[in-house]
Amino acid sequence: MIQGILVVLAVGFIAGEIAGRLGLPKLIGMLLAGVMVGPEMMDLLPGQMIELSDQIRTLALLVVLTKAGLGLDREKILQEGSVAIRLGFLPAVIEAAVVAVATRYIMGWDWYTSWLLGWVICAASPAVIVPMMLRLKAEGWGVDKGIPDLILAGGTASDATAVTMFGIFLAWLVEGVNVSSGGAGIGARLLDIPVQIGLGLLMGYLAGRLVVFLLSRRHVAESIVHDLIVLLVVGLGLILADSRIPYSSFLAVMVMGFVVLESDQVLARRLRTEVGKVWIVGEIFLFVLIGAAVNVTVIGEAGGRGVLIILAGLLIGRWAGIFASTAFSRITIKERFFMVVGDMAKATVQATIGGIPLAMGVEGGEYILAIAVLAILITAPLGAFGTAFLAPRMLSKGSPDPAKITVHEKHRFLVAYDGSEASVAALVRAARTARQLDADIVFLHVRFDETPPLTREELLEALGPARDIASEIVIASGNPADVIIETAESRGVDYIYMGKRTIRTGERILLGDVSHHVTDIAGIPVILVEG
Repeated sequence: MIQGILVVLAVGFIAGEIAGRLGLPKLIGMLLAGVMVGPEMMDLLPGQMIELSDQIRTLALLVVLTKAGLGLDREKILQEGSVAIRLGFLPAVIEAAVVAVATRYIMGWDWYTSWLLGWVICAASPAVIVPMMLRLKAEGWGVDKGIPDLILAGGTASDATAVTMFGIFLAWLVEGVNVSSGGAGIGARLLDIPVQIGLGLLMGYLAGRLVVFLLSRRHVAESIVHDLIVLLVVGLGLILADSRIPYSSFLAVMVMGFVVLESDQVLARRLRTEVGKVWIVGEIFLFVLIGAAVNVTVIGEAGGRGVLIILAGLLIGRWAGIFASTAFSRITIKERFFMVVGDMAKATVQATIGGIPLAMGVEGGEYILAIAVLAILITAPLGAFGTAFLAPRMLSKGSPDPAKITVHEKHRFLVAYDGSEASVAALVRAARTARQLDADIVFLHVRFDETPPLTREELLEALGPARDIASEIVIASGNPADVIIETAESRGVDYIYMGKRTIRTGERILLGDVSHHVTDIAGIPVILVEG
């Protein structure tokens, strides 16, 4: 098992970095790495890990869905009215219908089996789509109209539609249920869709309120790490409980995070940061293990006919579903086209239910599995690459709301140092803040008169309080105020730290109060520290 963990982390990280340097989404590299090390090719993963891969993927999916919920923007979703609701069922239903028609005439199957394949193929994958949409939100693409939020909300709800309808058609084929004799039963099954969504919303709301009560009201946890454990334990309970209560657990987990955000934004921000750290590892496990689950040997069985069926569903069904869902809204044609690509990726649901018809003895089950696997291989990389490629070309860029999503920024501080007690105090203060933000320090020493400047060796020694922080030593000559401002601007500094004192030679003030000049002239915040 330890060997498997090492293989997953190593190949996933390396493949992701290679894909990133090639300008591709990192998850494409991770998916391909999973295929390579999986049992169908190099077979580097131990059998125990393959057996537990479903559970490991579920844990990773819990993390990313929680992260998505903690960043949902209620105002952006509500301002588009019913678009999110329509996205929850129209794209899936229309794509399933197109796949069913294409399968009926391309494969020659009966209508029930054709529709069964349609419900397998139509579900979008939260495992692929959620990370992509979160990345877009962090970069600001489409945030003004809430495009990523709409895809997140609608895509997650659509899974409940697809999985419920899959169960109905599977029962028809396995149990012999038909429309004429089982109309009441069919109607009851169809009611499962709104029931699953409604109960998912309710369970998620209750779970979110429980988290807020425990962490904000009762303060049961002693640190943010303990807060994170409580959040993930409650979320895992939601996923496990769906085997006893018929609700959409994916939707419930996302709603739980959303309720925490709406109830306590301070808690949500702290949790979002920690969940993001866990997701760095979870992302690797999720996509490598999805790739490892791909059965390469069955791809040839689907052949070109499977490709035609998948493309028909995407190019006709998904397109029509997205355009129908966004009709009469403020969303432009370009943005709708982007949503078609952004909402197309298949992976999680197909990997979960694609093999069930074969296991249940459904005629043509091996082809259903083969086409499901083919859909993952085609749409997951295409959706990930298309999202990254088209976002800058089809979406407007806005300012991400830091209260809704973690915005990763690299901070840099400038410390003006002249050897005085005040400048030492400024260095200590800057170093303390730099550790909290993982910031860099520009350590500037300016020679302003005939006195010899400090040497680099002396400055290295003076950097002692900040020796654990990435630093750049700069030695310059000239007017101190001008040099400080020019250096700060040229190196993209966020804050200037200075000791608060006046520079004098004898009784004459040479430059006046340097800190006063820098504060008045610089367009960068200046922090003055008493010696």
